[in-house]
Amino acid sequence: MKPIRLTLQAFGSYGKKTTIDFSLTGQNLFLITGDTGSGKTTIFDAIVFALYGEASSGSNKKSGQELQSQFVDYGTEPYVELAFLNGYGPSQEEYIVHRVLRHRRPKRRGEGYIDEKEKVSLTLPEGGIYHGNKDETDKKIQEIVGLTKNQFMQVGMIAQ
Repeated sequence: MKPIRLTLQAFGSYGKKTTIDFSLTGQNLFLITGDTGSGKTTIFDAIVFALYGEASSGSNKKSGQELQSQFVDYGTEPYVELAFLNGYGPSQEEYIVHRVLRHRRPKRRGEGYIDEKEKVSLTLPEGGIYHGNKDETDKKIQEIVGLTKNQFMQVGMIAQ
């Protein structure tokens, strides 16, 4: 699994829509560096959340509303989208996971708020959308990546 592009909106410390294009570097290995509080862990959380529906920390089981940014109003939909390549050489295929966090949003009519459930969609290499419920889609993503969350954390990301 090689990340190509990560887009975050209203996720953690990233309020506004932000896109990180990993393909610009032409590298196979990435170093994410910056000052304390600059959002490095949020990038890891976003990648893992896109793939597995949970934040990256083993002790941090944040899985939705806790990850909604406090820097935007409730009317901004929080989501993470990860485009990644899977496979080797010429057989690499691109997948796109779009995951909307469990979140609060204003009611469309009247006053107050309503809780929205987490949603996930998977775009397959040929451009079609995988049609499965959340659990089936989560299982399909894990099958594509070939690793559980814990395995991914051990081999896909080096601890800070």
